[in-house]
Amino acid sequence: MTLELVPARPEHVSELGRICYEAFKDISDRHGFPTDFTSVRFARMVIGSLVKREDYYGVAALADGQPAGSTFLLGADEVGGVGPVTVEVSEQGNGIGRALMRDVLEHARQSGLERVRLMQDSFNLSSLSLYASVGFDVKEPVAMMQPPADPPAAGDGSVRPAGEDDLPAIEEMSKRIYRVNRRNEVAADLRGPFKPWLRERGGRATGYFVLGIAGHGVAETEDDAFALVMHAASQTPPEYGRFFCPLTEGSLYRRFLAAGCRAIKVMNLMALGPYEPPDGVWLPSVIY
Repeated sequence: MTLELVPARPEHVSELGRICYEAFKDISDRHGFPTDFTSVRFARMVIGSLVKREDYYGVAALADGQPAGSTFLLGADEVGGVGPVTVEVSEQGNGIGRALMRDVLEHARQSGLERVRLMQDSFNLSSLSLYASVGFDVKEPVAMMQPPADPPAAGDGSVRPAGEDDLPAIEEMSKRIYRVNRRNEVAADLRGPFKPWLRERGGRATGYFVLGIAGHGVAETEDDAFALVMHAASQTPPEYGRFFCPLTEGSLYRRFLAAGCRAIKVMNLMALGPYEPPDGVWLPSVIY
């Protein structure tokens, strides 16, 4: 097999989307979990959107000239986020995943990103071993969660859509609580399908949140985080309303469960390079 790594381009999207769908479905079916990509069409939509974004670096693996896998690196802010990493099912175990990871890590190094992170399905021991072997360490166990169809506390008047004028406050909160700046990522979300929400108390911002597996958020208190998640879920079709809760935030996790949220699976937040644990209430994304 001749392996070539090339920039992911629009003409690759159809095959890379199919590979993404089949790879996630294969590993999820083998372990009895629902897949993150519910159809080939949805996977192609996701891969296509990443290929188009200027803040993502995408690489495609060509095996004997044919697409065989891909991965992407978000470099909008000071931490690089990797994912999804997918390889053609029939080609897994042939070193393609390792080659893809080495490529994006070299790109991160050349871009000056000292910190790189990703989220890994805890049941996928092959990917856990791969990521560990290239330098990633497990930092946090995280539950992917589904809000109830009729979220409690929906319509909270303290929660409103975030706008451009809120970006300085969002930057301050992300740096203070998450310990990294995610301002540029949130700014991009202002133009995307899942809009950021802001909570205010006493005339000041006390948390922000973007729903969906690509979303994230921080908050000063559990009440802030709970209000943000439930309000955002009430404004979003249930099939797109997933979010992540760190299992180290035990009290918040129990509160989500009591409100009718359902845990779907456990993932590992993994980091390469310096890592400073968040200081406050935080909700990660599917990349970190």
